Amino acid sequence: IAQELLTSLSETSDTIESWVKVQTMWCALESVFTGGGIAKQLPKEAKKFAKVDKDWAKIMIKASQCRNIVECCADELLQNTIPTMYAELEKCQKSLEGYLEQK
Repeated sequence: IAQELLTSLSETSDTIESWVKVQTMWCALESVFTGGGIAKQLPKEAKKFAKVDKDWAKIMIKASQCRNIVECCADELLQNTIPTMYAELEKCQKSLEGYLEQK
């Protein structure tokens, strides 16, 4: 049983770490892609960000309703969604960097 708990806590830690990475990147990009001129200049990325933003809101609502972090992080949808969200945010970030370098 101790090994199962250790595995569960390790997986929870990994999920939280990924979650914080997504949150950090989301916070950095939110003001850029939720309005303003850059969002109009990068419509494809703005659309990607909007999808991530919608998924982010769903995850946060669901997480706020869960009182046990281990159970929350064990959610298969959460575990599958967070890496995808991070990959999409990275694409938005790289496109933004490319756009800003051209300016």
